[in-house]
Amino acid sequence: MKCKTRLVLLKRLDPYWKMEAANVLLVPFFVLWLSDGQLSWIAWLPLAATMLLLLIGALYWRGKVQQLRAEVSDFAVLLRKLAVCRRPALLLTQVGCVASLLGWVVPAWSAGIADRWAATGCAILAVLEYINYYHRQLQHFDNREDFRRLLTGRGFRRSWLARDLDSLDEKTAQPD
Repeated sequence: MKCKTRLVLLKRLDPYWKMEAANVLLVPFFVLWLSDGQLSWIAWLPLAATMLLLLIGALYWRGKVQQLRAEVSDFAVLLRKLAVCRRPALLLTQVGCVASLLGWVVPAWSAGIADRWAATGCAILAVLEYINYYHRQLQHFDNREDFRRLLTGRGFRRSWLARDLDSLDEKTAQPD
């Protein structure tokens, strides 16, 4: 039974890292296309935060899949690196949000309305990605149990990465 559950889980999780890795490239392309290439630092900062968080997601899901397949010897090494990325990702997300806001407060600093909207969209996406990886699982459309949990009002569950980081902290805190 455990083997079957692992295979089902692998089938569900394996596309995640590929999707996140592709989005590291597709999101900037889409933003550039929508803005007709007219981006300033107002949009580049939140876009950089979004790309960093998508990269973190791709690395995490790839490592998780490798862990489930027993292809990685020490998943904890990756988790430690992702834990170190947490504060820089949050800082870049916050800076990107401020940049986006400044684009609306001081329109002359932006490259136009498309730049401001791109910045706003990327800032929102970065905040959602940060929450989705380091705090609460926001994605509920791909798993019936998660979706049912959401519909029954039981709220958002702790994200996979957050649970793995908690587990790593517990192991580190325990004396040998």
